[in-house]
Amino acid sequence: MNDASTKEFSDLLAAREADLQDSLRGLRDELAAPDAGTGAVRDSVEDGDARMMASIDLAHVHRLEDELREVRQARGRLLQGDYGRCETCDEDIPIERLRARPEARFCLRHEEEWEKAHPAGAPMQA
Repeated sequence: MNDASTKEFSDLLAAREADLQDSLRGLRDELAAPDAGTGAVRDSVEDGDARMMASIDLAHVHRLEDELREVRQARGRLLQGDYGRCETCDEDIPIERLRARPEARFCLRHEEEWEKAHPAGAPMQA
C-alpha cells in the first residue's frame, strides 16, 4: 500500500471512528434520560413501549460498539502495516471493498465463509 492509499484509509477510518463515537454518545444520553424534563405520566402500555424502545436502543449501542472496536482494530493494522490483507488467506483485499468497508478483515470469499460460520455475528468481546 502506498503513502496516498495509507492516508486515504487512515482518513476514512478516523472519520468513521468519530461518527461512531458521536452516535454512541447520543444514544447513551437518550438511554440515560429518556424522559428528562417532560414530567409526563405514562400508563402501563406507554411504559412497556418505553422499555421496548430502550431495549432496541441498547442493542443498537452494542452494534455500534462492535463496529467501533473493528474500526479501531483496523487503524491498528494500518499502523502495523497489516492493513488491507485478508486475515485468512493473506491476499490483498480489493481497494473497492476497503473503500466501502475500511474496517474489513477478510476478502469477500472469506467474509462469506466467516458469516456462514457465525450467523449471529461476532461474539461480544471485552
